[in-house]
Amino acid sequence: KPENVPHYKGGDMKKLIIILFATLLLLGCGEGLSKSEIFHSAKDMVNEAKKDIEEISYNDFKANLEKEEIRVVIDVREPAEFEAGYIGMPDEDDEYPYPETFTVNIPRGLIEFKIGDADYWDDELWVEAPSKDELIVVYCKKGGRAALVAQTLKTMGYKNVKSLKGGYRIWLDPTAPLEEAPKSSGGCG
Repeated sequence: KPENVPHYKGGDMKKLIIILFATLLLLGCGEGLSKSEIFHSAKDMVNEAKKDIEEISYNDFKANLEKEEIRVVIDVREPAEFEAGYIGMPDEDDEYPYPETFTVNIPRGLIEFKIGDADYWDDELWVEAPSKDELIVVYCKKGGRAALVAQTLKTMGYKNVKSLKGGYRIWLDPTAPLEEAPKSSGGCG
């Protein structure tokens, strides 16, 4: 047997396994290395994401649009939802209400792949991709998907992402209540 290979006796091996198990248990439970959590519902997941992101109110969002302070707005709903109507869509005369703002549809499931893809922005959208420091506002129907996207973008290093509080529903009716009564079918907007 080579001299530099350690040899453990049965009792030593049990101690080593216990130490390794305890170390893994401590590392897994600590907040330093891993923040894994099990959520019991999509609403719980969204509520947790909202603790980590910044939401923008309808009034502040509209004022920013009118002052031309937002270049990129991302609608994270599905394409059919987007085609039915979106923030900044042209009127019947093809006039854009906020000509300096570009609203792009990137569904929640594609955001990680499209946000930093310069070819996608240049070749398909014909607009410059947002920088990591640029103000980006994301929205969905009610705010749930947008909160998750804002959290994802923040994790990816985007420093100035805001989620429209209340989503497209509030954009269409600013007087609507921000929180709807939970529905039994589940899901979040």
